[in-house]
Amino acid sequence: MSKSLKVKPTLYLELRDKLAAELAQGKHVIGSRYPTEHELCREHNLGRHTVREALKLLQEAGLLLRQAGAGTTVIAHSPPEKYSYRIDSIDNLTNYAQTTAFTRKQEGIVTLRDKLAKTLGADTGSRWLRLAGLRHAQNDELPVAWTDIYIAEPYITVRKGLSDVSKAIYQKTSEQFGFSIAKVERQIVAVPMPTDLASALSCEPGTPALMERRRYWSNEGVLFEVTLSFHPGDRFTQTILLERET
Repeated sequence: MSKSLKVKPTLYLELRDKLAAELAQGKHVIGSRYPTEHELCREHNLGRHTVREALKLLQEAGLLLRQAGAGTTVIAHSPPEKYSYRIDSIDNLTNYAQTTAFTRKQEGIVTLRDKLAKTLGADTGSRWLRLAGLRHAQNDELPVAWTDIYIAEPYITVRKGLSDVSKAIYQKTSEQFGFSIAKVERQIVAVPMPTDLASALSCEPGTPALMERRRYWSNEGVLFEVTLSFHPGDRFTQTILLERET
């Protein structure tokens, strides 16, 4: 009778599990500097390659942020859950706004130049209100996205009534100006994380990300809002339900 053989985990996986357990127990405060590779090598009597591979896995799990020249920072005690939502109608789009909190970091009026106009699918030279900031899912420490919201010039005054966070901005705009939302276009593109957003999202520049563009039209055929959301690739999933019509 043959006996089954147990395969011993490689050293870097054992180290990863040990370090992850220490983080889960709160050994290191979120936001604090994490030990260097040299310090971990000395503490655990392991080679630098083993330590580096373990740290790489902890970063991929969303526990550490490693930045060249800035060292390693603790950003979570346990792996963040991916934010996931399902869309099968225009009405269900509101779930995203209701289950995430938007924190404004930037606000101002912009005139679209060629490159941005092309990205938004809007006219060069047109004026828009831009609101930008982070979105957090409930109870998640890490943000799920950086979002730029662009509102067309005829509707810019909607900014005065945005204290109510229970509704999406496109809902507020349609209610305030008395029109209905007739069409929403969504486009999702794989992109490298922009350098200027990586720090705010606690991820490395150039790592895999998803850019989602949404464009909203009124029943009068007017493009009144465009949003651009940048999601770290390991924090976002989406389900789209398709049903056959009977």
